[in-house]
Formats: sequence, structure tokens, C-alpha cells
Amino acid sequence: MADALDRLAEVGHDLLQRVDGTLTDRGAPPGDPVWPLLRQVGALPGDVLRFGLRLDERALRAAAGEVRAVADRFAHEHRLLTGDVDAGAWEGTGAEAFTTVWRSLTGHLGTTDDPATMCGRLMATGSYVDALADWVAVLRHELAEAIARVATSAEAVTLRSPLTGRSSTALVEAAARVGTRFLQPAADAFTAADDLRARWSSRLSELRYTPPAVPSGPVGGVTRVQL
Repeated sequence: MADALDRLAEVGHDLLQRVDGTLTDRGAPPGDPVWPLLRQVGALPGDVLRFGLRLDERALRAAAGEVRAVADRFAHEHRLLTGDVDAGAWEGTGAEAFTTVWRSLTGHLGTTDDPATMCGRLMATGSYVDALADWVAVLRHELAEAIARVATSAEAVTLRSPLTGRSSTALVEAAARVGTRFLQPAADAFTAADDLRARWSSRLSELRYTPPAVPSGPVGGVTRVQL
């Protein structure tokens, strides 16, 4: 389903192509607010629009759901394995070693409410992807609002006017003004993305498995297995 950014894409492409061309060919006034925004974002306004249009909120929501489904399947396996380890009738040193490793592995698999387990880490990953989808939704909305504001502005009229009817100074100033209005929400969004990554990094770090110390007994010990 198309959103506001999709519907305004054609208008935005036309206007921002003019902005990009002017900024590239003629620059912007010295000290203009567009300069720090260009450095921060690292892209021209038209590039930002194309980036925003490629972002897919629904695909991220679907991916988050799939990750949670995997976590639920792992949690189910954890419950089965935890029950199985207590159901055996194997005795002896080998049985003790096997049980130790089995319990360690099932503990590593864990449950969805324990962030220090695979299941918990998968649930955290799903939540992180949902947070990314929220970020995408906000960015696309803000870019659409920016296009709607600048598309009917006096600066847009200047940029669309025939070359013979506009001065070079007016053209450069108009491009800088439109560029600033469009790049600001992108700069804010990229700052928010850095904050999002920082908040989640500790919950998404690699989860290593540490094998347990396996008990050993004397050679020739007795092992009993109920058949």
C-alpha cells in the first residue's frame, strides 16, 4: 500500500533534481545552514529521497515476526529437551557427563524471557527490528511532510522558472533553502538511528556457548542402562 512518500515521490524527484543540480554546479551561499547538513547526511537531497523510498516498513515488520516465531520454536524445543534429560535410565560416569552437557545446551537455548539465552536474544532481535520499522515509518513520514512543504514554496517556483527569468543568486539561495528543509529531517533521523543502535547494542551482542566442565570417573567404572 502506497503511503504519502510514495504519492509525493514524482513531485519530490522533479524538485530535488533541480536542487541537486544547483548545489552541485553552483554551490550554496557561504555559511548557509545547508552546508553542515550536507556534511552530516553525506548525501544530496535527491539521494536522501531515493534512500527513503527504498525503505520498507512492512518487510521489517514481517521479518520481526519471523524471528519471534523462531524464538518460540526454540523455546518449545527447550521444554521438550528439559523433560527428556530427566526421563532416561542411564547411570554411571558417562551418564553424568552426558547429562551435564545436555543441561548446559538446553540452558544455552533457554527461554524467551531470559535475555542471556538464544531464545531471549532472538526475541530481543525481533524487538530491535520492530524498532527499526518504527524508525523507517517516522523517516518516511517526515520526508513526505518536507516535500509537501517545499513543493509549493516560493523557492520551488524560483527553481522551476525559466533560466531567463531568474538570477543566479536567487537560484542558489532557493536551492539552499529547499535543501535545508529537506535534509533536516534526514539528519534528525540519522541521529535517531545512532541512538537506537547504541541502546540495543548490548542486547544484540554475540552470545557464545561455554561448554561445561564434564565429570570424569575412573576407568572401568560401572555403567547401567535400562533397556
